[in-house]
Amino acid sequence: MKRNHSKQSRSEKKPSENKFDKIYYVVIAILVFILLALLTYVFIIRDNDSNQISNNISPNTELNSKPEQNTSKENVQTPTEDAQKESEDAIQEETSEDPEAEESPTEEKNDSEVSNVEEAESDDPLVERAYTGKWTPIGTEQSGEHVTNFNEGSQDRVEINQAVTSVTGLDSGNIIEWWIAGDGPNRVEATVSNENKTEVYRVYLQFIKEKGWQPTRVEELSKVPDEYQ
Repeated sequence: MKRNHSKQSRSEKKPSENKFDKIYYVVIAILVFILLALLTYVFIIRDNDSNQISNNISPNTELNSKPEQNTSKENVQTPTEDAQKESEDAIQEETSEDPEAEESPTEEKNDSEVSNVEEAESDDPLVERAYTGKWTPIGTEQSGEHVTNFNEGSQDRVEINQAVTSVTGLDSGNIIEWWIAGDGPNRVEATVSNENKTEVYRVYLQFIKEKGWQPTRVEELSKVPDEYQ
């Protein structure tokens, strides 16, 4: 009787143990599955967060880097630029220290003017210097046959004044016309000076059709002739 009881108890234990083992393995499998799911979820979330952070940071990085590059370009000068700047500074210093360098353009202009001028002789004791030249006509608004109008304010008087000032250098607003008279057909003799009478000129002009009054001779006088004062 005892042996039969022991065999029966063992047979009853085996099914229960097998059932427990199955439950154990199922639980283990479920836990492993949950763990894998959690790990997969964590990695996916982490990758998404890192990508989003990098996308948010990269534009700011580019914006911040560009001004630095521009600043470096502005501050860095090439040797060519430095040499050019130094040469310009040296030229400017030489020009400011050397008065002759500043006057050279004027001197060249005077030489070119003198090259178009020929010295002339005069028997008038008031004439200090006389010269002739091929000056360009001053231009005119008159057309057709020309008859000189000597009235003050006429077109001829205005254009004669312009031609005289162009060869004497007098200021048209600071000029005294002492004598304006005919010197032949379409020819005029004009004696003028500045207001201080320190610069006195006698200018001979001829009218060129459709081109205006052209100076032909200039005389520098020592004073205004007595007959005009």
